[in-house]
Amino acid sequence: MKKKIFLKIAVCLGCAAMLLALNGILFNLCMKEKLNLVHTYIAAEDIPPRTKITEEYLVSAEIASDYLIDNTYLEKEDIIGKYTEIQGMIPAGSVFYKHMLYEEKDLPDHAQLQLKEGETSFGVQVDVASLGSLTEGERIDMHVGIERRDSTPLTGILIQNARIICIKDHQGLSLSNVKSNGVPYLMELAVQRTDLDLLNLAESVGTLKFFPSSDPYSTEPEASLVYDSDMTRYLQNMKESTSK
Repeated sequence: MKKKIFLKIAVCLGCAAMLLALNGILFNLCMKEKLNLVHTYIAAEDIPPRTKITEEYLVSAEIASDYLIDNTYLEKEDIIGKYTEIQGMIPAGSVFYKHMLYEEKDLPDHAQLQLKEGETSFGVQVDVASLGSLTEGERIDMHVGIERRDSTPLTGILIQNARIICIKDHQGLSLSNVKSNGVPYLMELAVQRTDLDLLNLAESVGTLKFFPSSDPYSTEPEASLVYDSDMTRYLQNMKESTSK
């Protein structure tokens, strides 16, 4: 008799447990449908400024669609490999907003990231005509033309094999940025820091012209001052005379 009672109790408890589990499942399904949960990724931890996003920074989550706006990245592939803002940290648990992430080439200080030891960035204002077919990453030779009052104009090479690290439009956007208007305005070159004064002098007294290097994608040597050039000697003499 007692066994039958225990059996009935066990069956009742089992049925109650099944009903509770089923009720929980149905409740979750109803809530999910009501909230319209969307699968996405959030920050697994605080992500510092100017940090490259890797998979370790991501954790999957389901979030109500009402909390996700149009400028939110949902797919992992759209997040990994991008960089956080220069001055903006992404807090743990945050979704990844599009305005918080950059492609490396679109970082405001991207040019500085491309510099090698001993180099600095030298910006030159350009237009479609002066730029020609030159592109980012290419190596160029820099020539200078100077109009002299009492003698013939002087032209010659000053720097050879300088690397173009960025070409920007008037808004400061790289021409490779989809938001750029595609009209060149500023070209940034990687040059030797020791040559910067001479380059500034050349720009102030003459006209800079740029031509593709004979080996435009070589890596060594880079941004070399052409010491045996008449232009280099002329500018060095001018620099020395003005410093006395």
